[in-house]
Amino acid sequence: MKKMLRCELFGNPKIYLNEEPVFFAFSKINALIYYLAINGSVSRDEIAGVLWSNKSEQSAKKNLRNTIYQANKELGEEFIVSPNKSILQLNETLVQPSDVDCFLQDPVNHLDEYQDEFLKGFFLKDSDDFDLWVTKMRNYFEQKFIQSCYQKVAADIENNQLIDVEKNIRRLIAIDEYDERNYQMLMKFYQDSHRNGKVIETYYDLSSILDEELGIKPSEETRAIYEKTLAIVKRNKEQKKVKNYRFFGRTAEIEVLEANLDCFFHKQAFQSVIVQGDDGVGKTALCQLVLSNTAPKLLIKVTCYQAEQGFTLRMWREIINQIDQIVVDEKIVEEETWRAMCYRFFPSFLDKQSACFEESVDDSDMNYLSQFLLVILNKIAKIHSVVFLIENLQWIDERSLQLLTSVLLHNEDCMFLLTLRTDHHRRITDFINAVSHYDKLTQLLLDPFPREAIKAFIEKQIPDQKFSYDFYDKLYEESEGNPLFLIEYVRQLRVGTKIDYITPKIQEELEFSLTQLSTFEEEVLEIVSYFRELAELSMLETILRTDHEQLAHAIANLQQRNLLIERVFSGKISVCFKQKKLREYIYSKQSATKLRVIHEQIAFLFEQQWKLTNDKELLSLVAYHYKYANQELKSLDYELSKLELSLKFQHELFPIYNERSEIAIELQPVEWQKEFEKFEQIGEQLKRNEELYGEQEDYQLLLMKYLYLEGRYFINRGNYGRGIENIQRVIVKAREYHNDRYLVKAYRQMIYYFIQTDNASDMAHYIELAMSISIRTNDHESIGILLRLKGLYNLMVGELEVAERLFHESITIFTISDEVREKYASNIAASYDYLAEIERLRQNYEKAISYQKKAIVLCEETSLITSLVIFYVDMGISAFAAQDYKEARLYLQRSNEMYVNLTSPWKRTQLSVYLALIDLLEGDYQAVFEALLRFNEIQTQMTNPRDLGILYFYKAIVKHLLNTHVMQEPNLSKLLDREESYYYEKAVENLSPYRDQYELHYLREVVFEGASSQAD
Repeated sequence: MKKMLRCELFGNPKIYLNEEPVFFAFSKINALIYYLAINGSVSRDEIAGVLWSNKSEQSAKKNLRNTIYQANKELGEEFIVSPNKSILQLNETLVQPSDVDCFLQDPVNHLDEYQDEFLKGFFLKDSDDFDLWVTKMRNYFEQKFIQSCYQKVAADIENNQLIDVEKNIRRLIAIDEYDERNYQMLMKFYQDSHRNGKVIETYYDLSSILDEELGIKPSEETRAIYEKTLAIVKRNKEQKKVKNYRFFGRTAEIEVLEANLDCFFHKQAFQSVIVQGDDGVGKTALCQLVLSNTAPKLLIKVTCYQAEQGFTLRMWREIINQIDQIVVDEKIVEEETWRAMCYRFFPSFLDKQSACFEESVDDSDMNYLSQFLLVILNKIAKIHSVVFLIENLQWIDERSLQLLTSVLLHNEDCMFLLTLRTDHHRRITDFINAVSHYDKLTQLLLDPFPREAIKAFIEKQIPDQKFSYDFYDKLYEESEGNPLFLIEYVRQLRVGTKIDYITPKIQEELEFSLTQLSTFEEEVLEIVSYFRELAELSMLETILRTDHEQLAHAIANLQQRNLLIERVFSGKISVCFKQKKLREYIYSKQSATKLRVIHEQIAFLFEQQWKLTNDKELLSLVAYHYKYANQELKSLDYELSKLELSLKFQHELFPIYNERSEIAIELQPVEWQKEFEKFEQIGEQLKRNEELYGEQEDYQLLLMKYLYLEGRYFINRGNYGRGIENIQRVIVKAREYHNDRYLVKAYRQMIYYFIQTDNASDMAHYIELAMSISIRTNDHESIGILLRLKGLYNLMVGELEVAERLFHESITIFTISDEVREKYASNIAASYDYLAEIERLRQNYEKAISYQKKAIVLCEETSLITSLVIFYVDMGISAFAAQDYKEARLYLQRSNEMYVNLTSPWKRTQLSVYLALIDLLEGDYQAVFEALLRFNEIQTQMTNPRDLGILYFYKAIVKHLLNTHVMQEPNLSKLLDREESYYYEKAVENLSPYRDQYELHYLREVVFEGASSQAD
């Protein structure tokens, strides 16, 4: 294996040989290599003068020769070469690009290559010219970095890619710590990110530097940014003094709470109430609202804490502390008895003897305590109406829950309001079931607000402002109806600041939901956050490198914590976040390196699934993950593949089975337009990336794919100019990059274009070109398609026997196995359809219909709609020729219904004309009038002579019937104001003498024979 040399020139310079650092005996060798790495080819005179400026010319050249010899000797290869006697350069085959090369190739996206100043700390003794060169290059690269860094920061802020913004601005500050522009930029960034404390900190850092070093103060512009931040901080403080929000909704829940409280206060039968819901859904706010309206005489409020779940009787200690004074003052029991109970179960921890009391509390103690408390509460209730508000019941300790269960079951004197998060342990569920069973407890479940309630919620909080429906939709998508999140957004709207969808308060709430997770559970959540929607368990196992049992246990815990939800689709188990905002928060904390690595792993796994299943929905997922893995070309490639299927680019009508989606449905016009807009966006992205990737073969192949798809689209829509221009560009690129696959595909597009424009001679030319490549590459399937197209060419020029033979040969190739037959069903069906056309031209209508039925059955079996509509039209024409007009209308009508959601123009004109012919024969002259109106509108848009001919064919027949007074319709006469001979001659001029023999014969029969009989 040959040795490779690489230089790192930014910062302390290093030279690597096969990635191992190299140290030379003389620094002049280093200098020579650095100079050549930057300048490429240089003359011997130039470099000798730079390195030995204080020597004579002869001595300098001698030193240069010795240095070159010594360098190559130590490196073990001819790394410094001389293409001719006067020129020196590094051997391109043995040298890798340096960090300087990478930086200069794309400074904006390769800022990290610039680690520090050029050749930092390197200097040569007695080489002033070299030192001057180093200084010049340092200044050049530094200015290049500064300019590019400004561009990068501006672009990142504009695109909301904020990961590197702060780091890059600080790099600018490090280069020139006295340049206020950089501090201003950093302060504005902090300000827009709602990090007001960092704005103030940066201002003071700048003030200190300027005062100590220069004896000046920050400029007015810097001061203005600082004062704006102070105003925001002040406004935020003032806002906190205002009431948070006006209570909204929850009418049914309020009714239940107030009804029970009213019964309780009036000594009627009541139930305690437990309010359940996710974090931030408004459990506490609901309870406080109702309690503030009813104003109980005695409210005992206790909060359970997650950190104290293992502390025995902690909740009841808080209750005892709050009722202690009442028990003593009201002489509920003897004070000595009360103090003895408190000392026994709730001792002072200043008493060392009580340190282990938790271990000593047993079931008999709990029975005693329960009986004692029931007596105490009963006596207090005779004096006061006591309501207990116990929050966060999910974190109650086990003994406290046991005691609460007993008290609730036997208590009829006090009311309990309990709030509970939905992620609670089984023991809480058992408690609820036990107490509810005896009608002592009723449950209220608070859900987030539905989408339709968001507008009313905002209008109630901010009645004097109006927002768009799109804005309300955005708020719902961001909040998912969570009242806490909505209140945060309302606070920002009230003061007119830009909405931060993850405020510090929301962050705090989200972070709180992640407490007390194991390291592995945290890792699971992190990886799940990378998935746009569902994360398959099999993928998680692969990425986390764990076994199914460990992962299943972690996910079960995360489900219990209400963080993840499990889903099962097609037998595959997947998980996703219950709360979208939590996913965003966890994802936002991932490092840039990890983002790229994990997204690339996920993209690869989805890519493997795609190759196995051909499921088109996976394409967008692969594209998404490659995009965030910073592999934009791969991402765009898969986006194009997805859109190729979604847009139904199959205007050749006879698609190959595995190139289409089996479950795809036809897009509605609006959906279709949105999909095509995505396609255009990809084109714009390709243009933007041309400067960066334009020289890479991968980019050119991707551009080829885009041009090919766009060309197909324009040809299909009738914009032949743009379409053919694209296909010709594909042909040029495919030849340049020796890509036979795309070359044949492009040739086929040209063939389809010439079929649409009825140009047989040019069609034959491209058939031969495509056939030559297909035979050379031994591509039997492509040969089968081209045999059919060659058969069509012979049909177009009237060589029916040759055409018939070629169609049968094509069918033979595609029926060699069931697998191939299924894959190329529409191509086989197309050959049958053309064989049917040949028999129709021979007036063998029964045989023609037999062939057409074969074509239709093949396509109906595989739901090939784009092909089926054509075969229905041709079957209708065959039935019409056989004078079975009822059957003809049936097939034509089927085709017409299927065309509604298709964009292809194929056979539309023939379909419309033959339906109008049947209407004419049946005497539906209103339908004939409407058909003529449409035909007059579209006639000028026709580019295919046969389509134009069939319109004139129809007009000639109608005009003849008007002239011969078979029908008398003044409205029709107005639409056909030319002579009958004009329409007849135009029809004959444009119809094909080979493929339209039936229409020409029908026309002669109706017009000529009708005219002759009239003359007789």
